[in-house]
Amino acid sequence: MLRFLTLVWAMFVCAFPELTQQSVPDFDTLYRTVAIDHAEYQTIITKPQRAGRYPAVLLIGGLGCYSLDHLKPDDAYAHVLYGLTRRGFVTMRVEKNGEGHSQGPPCDSPQSDLRLAVRRSLAGLKLLAESDFVDQHNIFIFAHSIGPLEGVFVAQTFPVRGFIAAETIGKGWFEYQLENTRRQTLLFAPYDEADRTVRLAEKCSYRFLVEKVRPEQIVKDSPACRDYVNTLGVSYTYLQQIGDIDLAAEWKKVDVPVLVTWGTSDPTTSAEESHYLVDMINSFHPGRAAYAEFPGMGHGLDLSPSPRAWLEAVRKHQHGEFDQDFLLQVESWLSGQVGASR
Repeated sequence: MLRFLTLVWAMFVCAFPELTQQSVPDFDTLYRTVAIDHAEYQTIITKPQRAGRYPAVLLIGGLGCYSLDHLKPDDAYAHVLYGLTRRGFVTMRVEKNGEGHSQGPPCDSPQSDLRLAVRRSLAGLKLLAESDFVDQHNIFIFAHSIGPLEGVFVAQTFPVRGFIAAETIGKGWFEYQLENTRRQTLLFAPYDEADRTVRLAEKCSYRFLVEKVRPEQIVKDSPACRDYVNTLGVSYTYLQQIGDIDLAAEWKKVDVPVLVTWGTSDPTTSAEESHYLVDMINSFHPGRAAYAEFPGMGHGLDLSPSPRAWLEAVRKHQHGEFDQDFLLQVESWLSGQVGASR
């Protein structure tokens, strides 16, 4: 599925003097390097061309091993990043280890776990804060899909101004997987088949996420579990650590404004899940979380007639038109946080 499913570190940051810059008519693209565990990771920054200090947004993308460089014009992340830059924001994305020009362990190796993903984002944020074109008091996280499950740890360590949690979850990964399996199965199959599917998913996911058995061993023991322990190209260690997260306990530690978004054509999560996350955050930090719903938007921030239609398009490697209203509302929320008193 599209970039989604179905802590003491040694870290130092170094901005190398050799800086590659590309220009388009209305913004600049900069390439800088950060160092994590003695390996160099590439960051990609977009910035307005006018001199000055600007608010900044770090993108934390969804599940998978892929490069964030040379985004196609119709890529949803390109729309978000470049759209925000044209509206006066610096943006950054950090290439995952082993992807693009980033070093480090292969993205799908056991060493590529959640802890390393968090270190990547922290390194990028530190570089942003040290940049002379960034307002260090107005740095935000934009995290999509599984990204907020990484970002919640990042925001505990780095003082971000606010956090956008787009198309994500509020409950634990194990519970979410079962709900997601039922939701998507019912789009194509009757209730009795959905029940059978969820029971199998529960059995397989328990061995993977709770007992911490490696996927290949689970499939060897129970071939029917193959689809339910599919790591979608990332490391099994990453997903097993995701499965251990107590989301409520982690969000309780983050006291910043949060915008939670959900599109009505997104079959990978639900309005209930997003409202749960908003209610959870506000129970700990009253008034900090807000919810925005986008009619006809799918998980890829693209327009689709329905959740089923979105899934069918993804299976054909297709996607809809980017939801421009999503960008407008995200930019409006970010600008409102920049203008708010600190």
